[in-house]
Formats: sequence, C-alpha cells, structure tokens
Amino acid sequence: MIDIALCPSEIQRFETTDLSQTTVVVFDVLRATTTMITGLDHGVQRFFPVETVEAARARKAQDPDVLLAGERGGLPLEGFDLGNSPKEFKEIKGKRVVLTTTNGTVALHRVRHAKRIYVGALINLDALAQVLATENSSTILLVCAGTVEEFALEDAIAAGGLVDRLPDGSLSDAAFLVKSLYQQVSSDVLSYLRGSRNGRALAKIGKAEDVYECAQVSVSQTVGVMDGNAVVRLAWRRIGSGLA
Repeated sequence: MIDIALCPSEIQRFETTDLSQTTVVVFDVLRATTTMITGLDHGVQRFFPVETVEAARARKAQDPDVLLAGERGGLPLEGFDLGNSPKEFKEIKGKRVVLTTTNGTVALHRVRHAKRIYVGALINLDALAQVLATENSSTILLVCAGTVEEFALEDAIAAGGLVDRLPDGSLSDAAFLVKSLYQQVSSDVLSYLRGSRNGRALAKIGKAEDVYECAQVSVSQTVGVMDGNAVVRLAWRRIGSGLA
C-alpha cells in the first residue's frame, strides 16, 4: 500500500501513529531535502535535522565543529554558516551539518518512529524508486512537507514522480492523485516549480537559481536515510550497473 500525506496538518498526526512497519519518504523539494541530497552527493558526512533555531544553536554549543545551516522565510539565519541553497553544500566535503528549516526538518521529526525514513527529492527519484523496489516494503508513506501549514505543489509533483516509478500496487486516492499530477507535468517540471508559490517566493528574494537546481529530475544516485538522529548517504548498488 502506498499512501501520501499532502500537507502539514496531516503530518502532525504521525506523532501518535504507529509507523513501526512503515517505510517513509519525506519530500521538501524547495529546498531542504534537495539540499541534503546535494550535500551528501558532494561529500557532506551527515546532516542533523532539528526543528528549531534554538535546538540548532544548542547542538553547536555542544559540538563546535559542526556547521549551522538553515532558513526562515527562505532567508539564511543570522550567525549561521550556511543557508538552505543546494549550491552552498557542494564545497563542504567531510563536514557535519546541523540543519533547521521551516517545514522539511520538522516533517522528518514527525515521522522519526517509522521503520525506515528516506529523504526524497526530484533529483534522486530514480535512485529512490530502485531502493524501494528492492526493499519491497508492504507499506510506504510519502510525506509532503508543505509550506508553513499549507500544501506545496512541488512536493506533490515529486511524490507523484516516485509513485510513477514504483511497481504497480495498491494506491490510496491521494497516491493516485499525485501520480496523475506528475504524469501531466513531467514534460516541463521546471515551469511548474517556477510557477509554484515557493518558486515565485524564491525568485522574489533572488533565489531563482535554487528553483532550477531543485527541478532537475533524477540527476543524482544518492539516497539519504535517517540513521539515528542524522541523515546519511545510503550504501546501495544501482541495479544492473555494479556501481556503488
């Protein structure tokens, strides 16, 4: 069974939901999960997603070697080392990063009791699909992190892209909906991301390049997975290639 949580109001209930037999994929395409996949792809050692700015600063106080990264309202946080633009994470190989964002890191915490938690984005859809198909989990939940308390188009498109790549099976109505959405927009994903609420907001604050970076489909073979309280790169081998 594949199900979808389409917006933050749905995600809240997972604090008290039994997810012990559920594989979860969290999407915050613009930009937290894309940023984490990009960072892991370029050698970031691990990300520690935290819900609040205070929690991030507290982690830094305990471990001065970590880098602080994050945003509120799309903008970098005062005193932090990095914002939330994927390109910022291409040159910090070997580093450990504490990340806090408006929705993405919160969503990861809401599902922390799941059997397995993957980090999803448009940029790693093919890799995610292969990992999930190999895992053959009976229950998959795709979580769209959204924007503050609202639905985010880009997360639904990415979730639909993943459903479209998975073997045919039992889909909830929401899963069928996002699959149909992806099939409709897949020929021009960038235009839809640019036209989305978050895409327009990022362009307004000078982050249009981020939208382009986040709209690339299946350009990465990196899959992020929660390991304790950190997101790390999953060790897996691409089917039929022999490449790590």
